[in-house]
Amino acid sequence: MRPVYEETRIPVQIRRLMIFDEICRLAKSKPDEIVHLSSYTQLAFGVMYLQDFKRFVAFGGVFEYAHTREEVIEQRIHLIPNDEVVMCALTVNLKPFTKPARHPTQLLWQWHGYVKNRMHAYIDYREEHFFRINDEIDCEYPVHKFHERLVATSRLPLWDDRDELVADIYRDKKGQPKPERYNEKRLV
Repeated sequence: MRPVYEETRIPVQIRRLMIFDEICRLAKSKPDEIVHLSSYTQLAFGVMYLQDFKRFVAFGGVFEYAHTREEVIEQRIHLIPNDEVVMCALTVNLKPFTKPARHPTQLLWQWHGYVKNRMHAYIDYREEHFFRINDEIDCEYPVHKFHERLVATSRLPLWDDRDELVADIYRDKKGQPKPERYNEKRLV
């Protein structure tokens, strides 16, 4: 059976509610830890069930750009690929998007209020990690393009697909796929 978020016959609004219901059930079975629907939603979407308060909190990913060595240290980036010092990096930080909510409908309502009309960027669901450093951040990845944007995955229908809010990391301005210049797997 296909996951609920891949059923294109169901309207997006209903799928969103079904997704939140499904992930809240998963979170309730594993209290006090962030639960994700699948491996490719880890950067964009997760829910935690707070057992002490009996409430749910939804987390989402936000792009952060570290321009100086001190900012890199503040982001707790400890990977040093190819034995070089990381001076600037583009990473993803998970942060709570909602206040504690009692049930999935209330959680979805708060989530929608937070992400509505916010700039976001899609990441490829096949990429488990998004971490660009030093020379990989060039004129194609200016600071203002991704800093503070929300992270969205292309197969999870939790976002409003208005063109002015979306920046596709893997496509150029004409909609063509960008050439694979860097191998992100070397950083893991």
